[in-house]
Amino acid sequence: MQVLKFGGTSVANAENINKVISIVKAAMIKDTTFVAVSALSGVTDILLKCGTIAASGSESYKEILKELENRHLETAKSLLPIAHHSSVLSNVKKRCNEIEDICNGVYLLGELSNRIKDKIVSYGELLSSQIITAVLLEDDIDVEWKDSRELIKTDSGFGHAIVDFPATEKKTLTAI
Repeated sequence: MQVLKFGGTSVANAENINKVISIVKAAMIKDTTFVAVSALSGVTDILLKCGTIAASGSESYKEILKELENRHLETAKSLLPIAHHSSVLSNVKKRCNEIEDICNGVYLLGELSNRIKDKIVSYGELLSSQIITAVLLEDDIDVEWKDSRELIKTDSGFGHAIVDFPATEKKTLTAI
């Protein structure tokens, strides 16, 4: 078994994602492969900025979120044939709506806890991993997307959580 981890610059844009896809395909020939990807380059910082802006009482976070949504939509469109856009684009829209809902709550409360920050930034990885999974599936690669939030267990130290490795290993092995 092997685990491949790709950081934000590795998945910064469609060109880089295509390189990641090539690496994953080659690795899968050798052994069972698990792939973890970061958010597209800069997305985590943008998501945190949106939360901070919302907490300050400004609605300008909505425009930034719209730009972020468009970036993900355009990335997906450039990676997938038009016939397979609808489900992926729908999923991107759904996730972006969820981010906006969370930021709306932050705006209304005027509060951004570490727990909410963690929730907001998790969407960067959700979006990138689902786009990359769709590209692999389009290439007839036998892959299955897993929600890392259901596999990786941590303590409740929001902002600086510590992984519970025995629980994470148990969840991961059960999911295989």
